[in-house]
Amino acid sequence: MPTATERFKEAIQTSVPSKNSLGQIVVDYTKPIDKDAPSTIKSIPLEHEYCQASMTLALDSLKQTESLGNKYIFWHPFLSILIVVVSSLFLKRYPLIHLSKVSEESVLSYAGKNLFKNKDTLTNFVLFIAFSVTVFFKLLANINSHYFSNVSQLLESENGKSVFGIDIKDYALDKNIINDKLILKNNANIIVYRDVPIALAALDTPLGNIKDEDEDIIELKNIATIKALSCRRVYLKSGILEDLLNWSKKRCLDLNETVYSKKNTIKGQSVYENNLIEKLQFKTYSYEYDLEKLMISNGFKLVKLEKLDSKINRLVILLNAIGIRTKTWEIKVPVKESN
Repeated sequence: MPTATERFKEAIQTSVPSKNSLGQIVVDYTKPIDKDAPSTIKSIPLEHEYCQASMTLALDSLKQTESLGNKYIFWHPFLSILIVVVSSLFLKRYPLIHLSKVSEESVLSYAGKNLFKNKDTLTNFVLFIAFSVTVFFKLLANINSHYFSNVSQLLESENGKSVFGIDIKDYALDKNIINDKLILKNNANIIVYRDVPIALAALDTPLGNIKDEDEDIIELKNIATIKALSCRRVYLKSGILEDLLNWSKKRCLDLNETVYSKKNTIKGQSVYENNLIEKLQFKTYSYEYDLEKLMISNGFKLVKLEKLDSKINRLVILLNAIGIRTKTWEIKVPVKESN
């Protein structure tokens, strides 16, 4: 068993990034960043050594969203309604005793006398209310947790392909597999502070939407989607998410000017002329209020409101019942007029 001194030393340890046998940056996010590390911040694409860290950041974003969902459930007005209903039923079954008031008796003394007379009933009442609210909250919180657990497991089972456009596990094993998919590599933006990856944005652009990687011709769409927008909780107020949003917009403009504006051949993959990115989209959950404010302040507009997919878990209908929705936000990407 560790001594008090050993526990103290362990508590003040900082996170010093290291590399594993696959050359992946490994970070212990449960520990603070080393304050003695060089105070540098940089933005990099999806480099080979950051595969594992990128997946961790993407999954961490889901955990943060799950936590916000639990907070929304706890403060939902339905809990107040439940308390009123349960209170009414309890007091109807076990009514309080009202003692008669003596004329010279003070209001405070009269109230104290009634409380003492009903102390057992009131104690049971408080315990019953607390139990009912706890059971209801835990039920919805467990459904919420199970929902995001399924989303996280799906992301892990496909090794991040729906977010990054490539199999992160394969990329970690072989850094050369992305050589002919450089657009996908540059569709991710990782923010590294004091040598520690702390934030991530990942785009799904038309070129990343490949049905058959063996085909030379790729059918493009005109919508780009932000598949991940993640930042470690301690840095959320730093403005990094807004910077990543701006990077996403600029990335769409850059792709329009360098790739989609004319017929190009990129590493053997042909793209159609003038099939430009016209819209940039991002999805949030209805209780992500800070993200909503960020979307609105950055020019995004709400274009779609949808219920949660109950195919993942039938009990998700209870989350839908208390108003949880997914919101799709969209902004137009300026395109140059053709001559």
